[in-house]
Amino acid sequence: MTLRKSLPLLLAGLLAVAALSAQQERQSQDVQDQGYRIGVRVDQVFLSVSARSVGGGFLGGLTREDFRIYEDGVEQAIVNFSSDSVPVHVALLIDASGSTRYSQANIQQAAYRFAESLGPEDRVAIITFSDKARLILDWTNDLERIDERLKSIWAKGQTVLNDAVYVTYDDLFQDLSGKKAIILLTDGVDVGSLVSHQEVLHLAERSEASAYVVSLLNDYRQGAAKDRQEYRARLMPVPRPLQEDYINESARFLQRLTRNTGGSLFDAASSFYLTEIYEKVAEEIKNQYYLSYVPTNPRKEGRWRKVEIEATRRADLLLRTRPGYYEDGAVPNTDGR
Repeated sequence: MTLRKSLPLLLAGLLAVAALSAQQERQSQDVQDQGYRIGVRVDQVFLSVSARSVGGGFLGGLTREDFRIYEDGVEQAIVNFSSDSVPVHVALLIDASGSTRYSQANIQQAAYRFAESLGPEDRVAIITFSDKARLILDWTNDLERIDERLKSIWAKGQTVLNDAVYVTYDDLFQDLSGKKAIILLTDGVDVGSLVSHQEVLHLAERSEASAYVVSLLNDYRQGAAKDRQEYRARLMPVPRPLQEDYINESARFLQRLTRNTGGSLFDAASSFYLTEIYEKVAEEIKNQYYLSYVPTNPRKEGRWRKVEIEATRRADLLLRTRPGYYEDGAVPNTDGR
């Protein structure tokens, strides 16, 4: 089966859980969110911007005059700016493969604590992935439902990491306004996906949703080193997912996914630190500024446009946002920009 033919089946499997209720809830949420939308989306580029002091703390009270935006080196006029809390849709992608079996209690507790920290206008969806990606809860702020679905997760099988990220970007964020983010918890190594790292990145880099990755890859790397010794002692070939170059490739993928979407990568020493990491992600999302501009360059040829943001009035201000986006239009070649 070709990738083009198999992706619709993958999407159908993910979305079959709550298709009707999802449509109704999104329609209802669109009405509720009207007061929080900033401007008209026609030809606008929206940016979530984190502002920290050199000492590390988030800085509030900034205005649009504190920011300057450049696209491909040309300054752009900020047309919308919000320093208030803008509702956010956060997709929690949880690795439920067999390798996370003994970490699930800590994973579920950390994810619930994150949901607790969000505001009443925010929404969470939960996607698990093992041998396939599953939408187990569509957009909601009902903590009881979130807790129930988290506790229903049973870890087993392989790790279709790429498929889970792909369908989340491809479908789950469709027709949603405001800030959007993915929080991906994984050991980082894909086994059995239909789509490649490059296909995931091309989709993610066209989205406004930032990716935050909580990586247990170091744990996986240590376990893989022991497994390789056993395979070699038995004079057996080492499976590809256990090879060091494959693990390094997975690490580079996670780094690029977070960097090019304006998110962050967190290396968890163990699952016991997950709650602390999720709290850091929640703090960043809640303290972001949300702004937009209309590009002065009207051409749309599918190429990458570089975005830079700088502080105008404070030397101690460190700003971070996504480093660029792809124009609408032709799809670029798979060899990059």
